[in-house]
Amino acid sequence: MTGMMLYLSLGLMVLTVLSNRYWRRQLQTLRDAQLRIREKMEEVGKDVEDIATAYAQIAQKHADAEKRAQKAEQDMQAALNELEARRQAPTVRYHVFDRSEPRPGRFWEAAVRHVPTDATVMTPGQRGWVGIRRCLLTAETEREVRDRVGARYPRKAGFQVLEVVPCRVAGLSVNRIPELSTFRRSAAPEETARPPRRAASARG
Repeated sequence: MTGMMLYLSLGLMVLTVLSNRYWRRQLQTLRDAQLRIREKMEEVGKDVEDIATAYAQIAQKHADAEKRAQKAEQDMQAALNELEARRQAPTVRYHVFDRSEPRPGRFWEAAVRHVPTDATVMTPGQRGWVGIRRCLLTAETEREVRDRVGARYPRKAGFQVLEVVPCRVAGLSVNRIPELSTFRRSAAPEETARPPRRAASARG
């Protein structure tokens, strides 16, 4: 009886050891599986964060593009409105006063009206003068503009200078450096190489 109990105890102990090892292997397997799942979850979480960041950047770029497109449409509509207004506005003609020669100063705009009388002697170019003409010329001061315009279009011939203002035509400017001025006329090579003339001596 005692031997039987000893064998049973030994058998139970062996079963217990085997069972303990089996469940320990099962537990380790579950732990490894749980660790792999956690790593996959972390990788998926990083991918989701990267996708969310990329989506936010794309959404911001899309919003910026929509703003730029809306601004471009507004600018285009404003340009079309301005173009239509300019088409319907009366045409303003400018007459170039100066010759193509270098002259210091800035661009001026002079409004000149011609009101001839019966005693006025008119040149062929003045006979077609109707209303007010606006002349473009370069000068240093307003007084110089008035003097030059008055010399070409005198009051006694029926001319009247109504207004002298800085030129309102965009893009017109005179370079202060003569070599870079677009109004400077370059000399011919033979004129450049020709020595200056000496003044003739007075004969007694």
